Amino acid sequence: MRKEAKKYLSLYLLQHTKIQRLQGQIAIYPQKAEQYRALIEDAESLRREIEEKIEKTDGGLLSEILYLKYVLGKTLPEISFTINYSQRQTERLHRLALDKFSALQGEENGL
Repeated sequence: MRKEAKKYLSLYLLQHTKIQRLQGQIAIYPQKAEQYRALIEDAESLRREIEEKIEKTDGGLLSEILYLKYVLGKTLPEISFTINYSQRQTERLHRLALDKFSALQGEENGL
């Protein structure tokens, strides 16, 4: 389950790249602008959904770790510095956050 959570959360930064690419496509192919805008809206919607689910994880430190890692793209050593925890403890908290996130995902999906 943890691996699936990572994969899902990693979609956040991928959507940013996708949005930038599609915005460039609008300039190149203005006749397809509406199609590209719809895809951009879908990508932005997924990003908002991920942010909301991260916040539901615990609304505190665990959510912050997930936000820093998957929304801002920080590494675990950078996060440990930011939250003033050892790298080892940050790794433990990251695993705990992923487990909690996975459990919430399972509850939402009726698992």
